[in-house]
Amino acid sequence: MSTVAALNEDQLETLALFLEDEAEEGEGLDFFALHGLLTANAISPQPVNLTTLFEITFNGEPKWESNQQKQNIEQLVSILQKEIIELIELGQAFPVPCDLNVEADEDGEAAPLENWAVGFMLLTEHQEALWFEQKEDEAAELLFPILYASGLQAEDEAFADIDEDDQLSRQVCASIPENVVDLFLLYHGE
Repeated sequence: MSTVAALNEDQLETLALFLEDEAEEGEGLDFFALHGLLTANAISPQPVNLTTLFEITFNGEPKWESNQQKQNIEQLVSILQKEIIELIELGQAFPVPCDLNVEADEDGEAAPLENWAVGFMLLTEHQEALWFEQKEDEAAELLFPILYASGLQAEDEAFADIDEDDQLSRQVCASIPENVVDLFLLYHGE
């Protein structure tokens, strides 16, 4: 198993720019959200295919400039998915590709971790029965920090209390890398 990044800098930039353009056109995911989605797919009790991933990522079918562009982006996403699977299978704290905090930047833009967590939670919501039907309590406990970071239930009192305590917020977010591996083991460790 390789621990070297599967995508080089140019490939990462190509993928990130394509996602950014698509996000501006519609309601597509940015790179961090796609990474979160692919991480959830690597953990899922029943991973989805590339077509379903793209439907979730782009909220439908993206506007491809050419068949070559489509093939290139599909290949980059497939390579990134394979890399994420390899990293999770190492059994060490998962290297989330951004800082582990939910503080917005100066422009009020969402923190990259928030976007990553939104992408992750999109798949868990898409497959809710699969994630929770047999291991509901364990899954809920391990998903809690990711759900918190996503901001999807920010109005919930438990999450609001965490938001008011910066140290607690950082502690909750810091548990995400270990929880990713523990979620993988929950579904695939037997």
